[in-house]
Amino acid sequence: SWGWGVEIEKLDYHHYLPLFFDGLCETVHPYEFFARQGIHDMLEHGGMKILPVIPQLIIPIKNALNTRNKQIICTTLKVLQHLVVSADMVGEALVPYYRQILPVFNIFKNVNGVLYCQF
Repeated sequence: SWGWGVEIEKLDYHHYLPLFFDGLCETVHPYEFFARQGIHDMLEHGGMKILPVIPQLIIPIKNALNTRNKQIICTTLKVLQHLVVSADMVGEALVPYYRQILPVFNIFKNVNGVLYCQF
């Protein structure tokens, strides 16, 4: 079972959150599980610690999307959905980076403009 050795709130978000985001490119178990679970746990408990780390998350997000792997893109999309609701102003903080992270989605949408992911 999954468990943290310390309280999540006490983790250094500038170090660990980008590290887990780097793991978005993983497709092999258990690495992909640890990356995903680490991200979601930290976003769930991070509060105001998340916003200052946003600039450090852009390259890992972009790298994950640029794999062109549908599984990784869907996982990254789910993480982005969680990220924008994780703390105040996170959605707004992502706006300057839209040009870097949105174009990849155009490649994977179908003729109706939808990217199919199972959540």
